[in-house]
Amino acid sequence: MNLQVTPEDQSIEVWCFRLDESSEKIDQLVELLPDSEKQMKTRGVVPEIGLRATVARAGLRSILSHYLGIPAPSIRLNIGEHGKPALDGDSIVFNLSHSESLAMVAVATSHSIGVDLERIRTDAPIEDLAARCFSRRELSQWQSLPIQQRRTSFFHLWTQKESFVKAHGGGLTIPLQEFDCQVDPAGGGALLDSRVDGDDPGIWSIIAGERAPMVRFAITYAGVDHQIVDVDPQQVGLSRW
Repeated sequence: MNLQVTPEDQSIEVWCFRLDESSEKIDQLVELLPDSEKQMKTRGVVPEIGLRATVARAGLRSILSHYLGIPAPSIRLNIGEHGKPALDGDSIVFNLSHSESLAMVAVATSHSIGVDLERIRTDAPIEDLAARCFSRRELSQWQSLPIQQRRTSFFHLWTQKESFVKAHGGGLTIPLQEFDCQVDPAGGGALLDSRVDGDDPGIWSIIAGERAPMVRFAITYAGVDHQIVDVDPQQVGLSRW
């Protein structure tokens, strides 16, 4: 691995880029993908789903190329047992999330990292999802909030739980009810407790909040006192939000 650029120690570099691009730009981005990933462009019943997946993966490869100093199509991504992509070796860690037309990639030198990005959707069945996915502690706190705050709180909590599962690397094997995160959207993010077998909640930190109007994000990482540093995606030919 030939690392040309590394995030500063104790920092997480965050790249936010748009997925809705012109057909000409998408054709250019497709060339950043290996042949095995180019078919993403035609996936999904709705054409924009495949196009956005293509831009997201091409954007990720472009960002990794920036760090590794090798051509984007040549980067070998290993897919873990639960679907999480990673690089050979452990020089940098990364994670990608996208919601509708927006994407976020976080890169760090921590041992593990997970990111989740969610647009607050008014059609999401939050009452049902909360009852099925929140822990008893989270559900009790969430239901005690004023009705008008619950939707924002739901997505604030949901992004933390998704980012934790992704950082942990266990995928759907980790029951969402077996750990507690910060419910109050004004309180930032936090892993308050974990009852996941063999887990030590003290090794995890969560940063969470509003990234743009009606958009929530969360980043879970192993370690403490990391600082988020925004990186301009135009450096690698991607469009800003």
